[in-house]
Amino acid sequence: MQQRGLSVELPCHYKTSVDKNFMLEWKFAPGSASPDNAKQILYFTNSQLYKPGSQAERLSLLKDLPTLGDASLRLDNVRASDAGIYLCEVNNPPDFYGTGYGLIHFVVLMPPSTPVCKGAAYASVGSDASFTCSSSEGVPAPVYSWTRVDPKTTLPLSNMVKNEQTGSLLLTNISQEFAGTYQCVASNEYGQGTCQVSLRVTGVAQAGTIAGAVIGVLLALLLFGAIVIYFLRYQKQRKQKKKTQSIYSGNEIREDATAPGISEDSLEKRDSKSESHLLDKSPSRPGSASTTKSHLQNILV
Repeated sequence: MQQRGLSVELPCHYKTSVDKNFMLEWKFAPGSASPDNAKQILYFTNSQLYKPGSQAERLSLLKDLPTLGDASLRLDNVRASDAGIYLCEVNNPPDFYGTGYGLIHFVVLMPPSTPVCKGAAYASVGSDASFTCSSSEGVPAPVYSWTRVDPKTTLPLSNMVKNEQTGSLLLTNISQEFAGTYQCVASNEYGQGTCQVSLRVTGVAQAGTIAGAVIGVLLALLLFGAIVIYFLRYQKQRKQKKKTQSIYSGNEIREDATAPGISEDSLEKRDSKSESHLLDKSPSRPGSASTTKSHLQNILV
């Protein structure tokens, strides 16, 4: 465990009678990677030293010849990316007794990076507002604290819910006094960082005006919809009425229709009487004709 920017020594000691087959190897698995995925960063054999990893310029052995029981490694200008697992492995055939490797879990200590503040910029009276604050780096994990910059009045603690581990801030039942700038401080024993966010509070009158406008628009839409539905139904009923009148008209009169209050039997009796009356009058007509003829003959004589 070491602070960023400094140097660290990673110890590796062994006991063996070094022979010409002696070999030393250092491996590194960054972050939370498994030791099985470690890659070679330093290799020593036949009095030759090789450093194939990206840390080559910052790596060195504490002993120029690591054949006297000390194969410790030195890492300069420690960075956050240097954190992880380091493995030291010594092979010296035909000596295969004991454990041939050692493992070191290395932690890089560093102050928090500049945190990022997020949250609502506006809130209405009586509502709630939440904010967050977080740093991408920091070992040990930073602790977060929230304060209001240049407060004119002291806010009630019951209306401010803070979480030092997550960096969250919740303001409840907001009033005009909550308006202002809020600052978050992320800190650990190696340093700190800050960020700010501003909150503006909307008054009751303005909030009521906005709500009234929204309600008015909704009512207007409902009224317009009702008028459209009524108009469509009226047009539909009108079309159905015209269609019914074209199929049957109540004022149509048939020539053979019977007048109201007169039965068909009475009509038949009246027709038979008319026919008999005409038959009775028809013989008188020839007589009158013959009488007229006799008168004409007498005049001529």
